[in-house]
Formats: sequence, structure tokens, C-alpha cells
Amino acid sequence: MQLVIRRLRQFRDVVYSSFVARKSFAFWGLLTLLLNFVMLHGLAFASDMEFWRHWIEALKMGVGNFNGDYPPFYILWLRVVAAFYQATGLSMDLDYELKQFCLFPVILAHISLVHFVWLRLQKREWLPEIKTIVMLLVVANPAFYLDGPVWGQVDVLPVAICVWALWYASRPKTYALGLGLFMLGLLTKFQMITFLPVFAALSLRYYKIMWKGILAMAAVFGLVFLPFILSGVFAKEFSQAYLSSVGQYPYAAMNAGNLWMAISGNMTPDTRPIFEWAPAFLNPALLGKIFFVIVSATIMVFTFIKRHSVSNVMMLASLNALAFFMLLPCMHERYCLAAAVVCIAGVACQKKPMIGWAVALSAVAFVNISMMMSMRGEALWFWISMAGIATLVFFFFKVLFPSLLDKFFILVAKVPVPGFVPYVLLVLIYVCDMGSSFAQMERSAYKLGDGEYFVYELDILEQKQGYGSTHIGKSIDGNPLRVKGELFVSGIGTHAPSRHTYALPDNATRFTVSCGVDDESGNGVIDFIILVDGEEVWRSGRMEGRQISSADIDIRGAKRLTLLTDEMGSKNFDHADWVNPVVYTAK
Repeated sequence: MQLVIRRLRQFRDVVYSSFVARKSFAFWGLLTLLLNFVMLHGLAFASDMEFWRHWIEALKMGVGNFNGDYPPFYILWLRVVAAFYQATGLSMDLDYELKQFCLFPVILAHISLVHFVWLRLQKREWLPEIKTIVMLLVVANPAFYLDGPVWGQVDVLPVAICVWALWYASRPKTYALGLGLFMLGLLTKFQMITFLPVFAALSLRYYKIMWKGILAMAAVFGLVFLPFILSGVFAKEFSQAYLSSVGQYPYAAMNAGNLWMAISGNMTPDTRPIFEWAPAFLNPALLGKIFFVIVSATIMVFTFIKRHSVSNVMMLASLNALAFFMLLPCMHERYCLAAAVVCIAGVACQKKPMIGWAVALSAVAFVNISMMMSMRGEALWFWISMAGIATLVFFFFKVLFPSLLDKFFILVAKVPVPGFVPYVLLVLIYVCDMGSSFAQMERSAYKLGDGEYFVYELDILEQKQGYGSTHIGKSIDGNPLRVKGELFVSGIGTHAPSRHTYALPDNATRFTVSCGVDDESGNGVIDFIILVDGEEVWRSGRMEGRQISSADIDIRGAKRLTLLTDEMGSKNFDHADWVNPVVYTAK
């Protein structure tokens, strides 16, 4: 009984120091939250966004309707996202909102990773500058953001789960919890199998209680797969998430800067001999597996025999993750990230600071991911500008009035902020954003009345433009229509010069429309013109970004309506939007 009471008190102390104590990780957690939401504005690959849209649409009918090669735990979250879209009717065409909802677990995992590193550093007697560097490696690591909120990948989520799993599995008292978390990581991303040798060695080390770990893994496996079991699709989900995905990409390397990229090149068959004169069996498919098994077996033996501390266990896990990426074929550029994440966590657990490897692995992960995904997006310019302004202001005071700046930071550091604030704020932001996004859609969506039609629903007689192709409900670049900061659901996205002519119904009476340069354009200059039966009846005049103009035209008796845009000289960035173009007819 006393043991139970002591454990409860220890748990209470940990919770208090982590979430309630006013000297907490809150500052770093809030900074992580801010950076994630800024980077969500980055542009992802449209094809990846389409995967989400397709999956969410299918999941609206339940997990039994899902067809995809993704493990079940994250799919359960997408089922929640699908239920939200189904309940609210919010359009999935809004890329920022879609990325935001789908990546909630990733941002939460990133904050928990920051929390983990901060907790470990509290016990280190290092120089404050060294602690700050380690915290910045986990809070402001560019590889994390390129992979996560910018691109929209979820790799940070399973790796963060495995970091906590390694921490708990390294101790006999929490070994079962660690194994359960490891299973959760596997059910989030199968690539977490890279940590299996380390967990296997820990299980052999604690062989007397191994059964607890096996039961914990079985329990997690059953709970996560339960919705699929109840829907009668367990075999299908297990097969498509794990069995069918093995060998799905038979290439030596897939945009991954590893051993096989150096020897064989990108996207070459992994069955091709590594040299022209080499025998057939000397190919990446076989050699990669042999090399990796040798490294993994060595790491497993070292983990078991040497009885390493938790910091060394994490370093061994990081080494195995790096070998996984560097030696095995079929690797993607993102798979190197796991090694960097676990290495940073391992550094925070060490008695002596050794940050060089954490920096090196972070750099390797960053350059690999950046080859495929750069940080870009029109909305990011505002935040980049704000960061530059803040840097100027702080550097000004640092150089000219250093004592004043030091006093400011000391004062800020004394502001009591409990540790639960970043987690609570994350939830509040999502609740507010969900509400504001839905309200924005409701406000901007034009509700057609009786006898009203969008002009693009009529027969089109002529359509041409200076660049690209016409988009309905999207800008020329395929983004939601935004003019002067306002979102529009209905409209025509084109590029000046352009000409769109529509056949009017006999009982047409009136035409209304708003127009402007889409906010995605940096310096577009356009003149919007409306012709009725070939005669000009309205002209906007010179229109630049952040301007909007509206027209209300009498079209009684007319046969044709033409929407013209003039590039007014250069046609660079002339992204033209005709929004809410409504034709009214007599009832």
C-alpha cells in the first residue's frame, strides 16, 4: 500500500512540475505552436492534398469504406476529421484549413517532444547557452517544419511516440508502457520498425517481465484495430497498410541521399547490379538488406550486453534509424528524419552535452527533405517580414542598449505561465479556427435564389486566356479564390488577357459580379471589362492587388455576355478573379 501511495505521489509531482508549475516549458511550447501555425501557410504538393481529400471523403462513410496504404492509427484521426467536415459542410477545397485539421496530431506530438526535451534538460547542469541550443534544435528545427506543416507529412508523430516509448521501455517499472507506445508508433507509421532491434534487446534484458510488454502491445493493437474489426475490414486494412506496401516501390532510392543514390542513382530498379560487371545478386535489394541486418544485429547485441543508460539506448536507436535510411533501398527523403528526432532526445538525456551529432543528423534530414520541398507560399511573406522586423528591433537594442534588453528578457522570464498553457492553447486555436473557417465559408458562399444562375453554369461560346486554363471556384494556381483578403467560394479564376463569352437565356434580366486581382499574385495589374452582345457596358479601370470592384448590369434582351480582362502591358502575375458572377432571370 505504501508503495502505491509513493508511486501516486511521484506521479503527482511529475504532473505538477510538467503542467502546473509556473516555471515550465510553456515559453518553448508556445514558440513551437506559433512556428507550426506559421508554417502551415506553406504550399504543399497538390497531389498529397488530393490523397487527404480522397481519404476523408471515403471515411465519411466509416472506416470500412477506406482504401489506402496507411496504418490505422492516423486513419482513425482522419475519420474524426471526416466527421467534422460532414457535420459542418465546410469545403475541403480550403488547403490551409485541410492541412490544419489533418495535422493536429502532428503539432501536438511536436509540442510533446519539446516537453520531453525540456524535462530532461531540467536535470542537466549545463551552461544555459548549451540548453538553449538543444531546445532550439527541437523547437525550431527546419527539417521538422518542412516535413510537417509545410509539406503536410506526419513523420514527426510516430517518431515522437517512439521517443517516449524508448524512455519508458528503458526502465523495468515502465517497460510495459514503453512497449505499448512502440506498438502505437508502428500503427502510425510502419517505418518505426527501424527501432525494433532496440526494443527487442530491452525485452531480452527484462525477460522476466517480457509478458507485460507483449500484453501491452496486444492491447494497443486490439484497441486501434477495433473499429476496423467491428466494420469487418480488419484483414483488408492490415493487408493494405503493411503487407501490400512492402515492395511497393522497387527502386534503389526514391529522392533519398543514401548509399544507393550514390552508387546506383535515383529511381533505378533495386534488382539492377550495382556495377555493370557485377553478378546479378550484387544489387541494392539484396545488399541493402544484408548491410542493414548486420548493423541492426550489432546494435541489438550492444543494447543487450552493455546495459546502456537511456541516453545511450536512444543514441543506438538513432544509429539504427540512420542505417535504415542509408543502407536499405526504397527509401524516401523523409525517412531520415527519425534519426534526427531520436538523436536530439538522446542528447537531452546525456550527462555531458554532445550536440554535434544532433546538429549533423538534423542537417542531413533537412537537406534531404529540402530537395523535394522548399519553404514557399504567399502567406508566408507576412510572417517572414514580421520575423525580420523583430530581429531588427531586438538586434538594435542588443547592440546599442544591451543592459536594457537583458532586463526585458529577465522580466519576461519571470512571467508565470503554467505548463499546460501550450496544450490548452492548441485546442482553443483549433476550436476558434474551425468556427471562423465555417463562418467565413458561410459568409462568402453566395446562395442562389429562384431564377438565379452562376454565369459559368450557362453554355460557353468562347474561352481563351493568356496563360494556363480556366478554373471554376479556384484561382489560376488552383488555390481558393481570395480578393482583398476575402475568401470566395464561387467564381472564375483566369489569367489576363482572357475572354469568356456565355449564351444568355431569353429571360435574363440582370448580371452582378465582383472582380479583382487574386491575393496569390504579387504585382498583377488588370483591367476588367464586360461586353453585352459585343458592346462594352462596364470597365473597372486599372486594378492592382488588394482592390475589388463590383458591377450590376442590365442584360434584358441580350444574347451574349462576355467577360474580358486586359493585362495592361505586361501579363506577369495577372491572376484575374470574377467572383459571384450571377445571372438573374425573370420568374
